[in-house]
Amino acid sequence: MDPNLFGMAISGGTLFIICISVVCSLVITVAAIALPFYFIRKNSENNRKRAEELAAVGTRGEATILALQDTGMRINDNPRVAITLEIRLPNMPPYQIQKTITISILQLAQVQVGAVVAVLVDMAAPNNPDKVGILLR
Repeated sequence: MDPNLFGMAISGGTLFIICISVVCSLVITVAAIALPFYFIRKNSENNRKRAEELAAVGTRGEATILALQDTGMRINDNPRVAITLEIRLPNMPPYQIQKTITISILQLAQVQVGAVVAVLVDMAAPNNPDKVGILLR
């Protein structure tokens, strides 16, 4: 005997396929909503951890901004920029690095070509842009 759904006869196999389709759709929807939040949280935790590590072991120096270029990307309406820095640290010759960072609109005036900014550098890898932090007020 076939169950009757909305006046239509549906076989057991058809009902099974409908249930699987609904469950799969729900799983895909939940994954599409949850996964971005997971990755954003994980990225935020990694950034915080890197900043804490750099603050603990970093050597303070200063850098002159040699070049600044807008990448065209915005994160929360804040520009993402490619920046070239000449870094000066105690007991080291000056050197240049290129780094891509997101700058708050409120701090953008501090990040202009020719400006001198404070930096923290992990001396274990001073040429690695990820190991250089720009300290803005």
